[in-house]
Amino acid sequence: MKSRSATRWNVALAAAMLTSATGVLFEEPILLLSAIPPLVLAGYSHATSTPNPAIEIERSLSETDPDHGQEVDVTVTVRNPSDRTSFDVRITDGVAPMLPVVAGSARHATVLGPRRETSFSYTVVPTHGVHRFESASVVCRNASASSVVETTAPETTELSCRSPIRTLPFSRSPRHTGGSNTILGESGIEFSRIRAYRPGDPPGRIDWNRYARERELTTVTFHEDRLREVALCLDARACCYRSAGRDKPHAVFYERTIVCELLEAVAETNGRIGLGILGSDVTWLAPQSGDHHAATIRRTLADSEALPLTPPEGVRRRDENEDEDGHATILRSRLDRGTDLVYVSPLLDGESVETARTLRGAGRRITVLSPDVTATDSVGRSIARLERQNRIDALRRSDVTVVDWDPETPLETAIQRGVRK
Repeated sequence: MKSRSATRWNVALAAAMLTSATGVLFEEPILLLSAIPPLVLAGYSHATSTPNPAIEIERSLSETDPDHGQEVDVTVTVRNPSDRTSFDVRITDGVAPMLPVVAGSARHATVLGPRRETSFSYTVVPTHGVHRFESASVVCRNASASSVVETTAPETTELSCRSPIRTLPFSRSPRHTGGSNTILGESGIEFSRIRAYRPGDPPGRIDWNRYARERELTTVTFHEDRLREVALCLDARACCYRSAGRDKPHAVFYERTIVCELLEAVAETNGRIGLGILGSDVTWLAPQSGDHHAATIRRTLADSEALPLTPPEGVRRRDENEDEDGHATILRSRLDRGTDLVYVSPLLDGESVETARTLRGAGRRITVLSPDVTATDSVGRSIARLERQNRIDALRRSDVTVVDWDPETPLETAIQRGVRK
């Protein structure tokens, strides 16, 4: 909490002192009388008490698990729990990054009497991923606006717009020999099957899409004995913080969404999972299994220092600290040959292609999962989209499986389509 004094009344005080001093010096009663109004104003500013910062915030959502692109109404209730009147309260809600406001405003100003409350609303349109709201910012002024208190009102709210998957986008490299229940083939590896629902099945394994379509409860089961080690690596270089337009999420946000969904899919089977975040620094968590390790990965993905969602300055310039050859070297040294690598990158430059090629050439099993953040609303953007498609084709010619994901479509659909190519 920060307190400060406004300077708006200092001018009135200075004017009163100057006028009164001039009246005394020249013995002019009129000047002395004219000094009274600014003196009264200045005295009033000092007589009013410090504003009351005891403001409570409550945030509610019309839908906590919306579909991609579905409008969600956010209602913020502002409450004054004290016995004092808050004459000037200004709130700026902590809208989650990458969550555009399409109607209403996340800002509000009001006067709150003792133990009174008021509400305001606005509408957001979430994209794929988990959106975490931040604490609201509150500014309180006293009646004369001579004193200002700035504080935050913590209120944890999460908006989950998931795109669950059942198919891991592994490469087409040969797997185990011998009998297996795992579905193998050139179309990729599907590690799940559907069976009738049984009481006690975890809600996370229920096929809700099928339930919505056919009103029939079924459960997804996994071939746990055929899962291998999986390393999920994000391309978080400065050039990846690009989006398809204003108020659109950038590629790194979509990368985090992809990795979160893959993490949940592998964690359901108790598979061994590793994480790599490749930016100016490298964050590496070696593959392990268990709920504790999965929770560590979730915390790392939510850590703004390990994976910042705020685009760095100068995203069009390559960070001089980034070493793309070093990224490939690090991954090659830390990955076992039996580990499946899912490299998540928007493929916005040739260096990401070289990383994938280098790892593939070193005998590593790699699949590239690429969110498409290009557009066609200008000549330059159309050229960028064409260049990205050329990079995808080049990787496929190098025997690298590439899943091209349009964020306007379900992730599962893109994976099934990509592993068949």
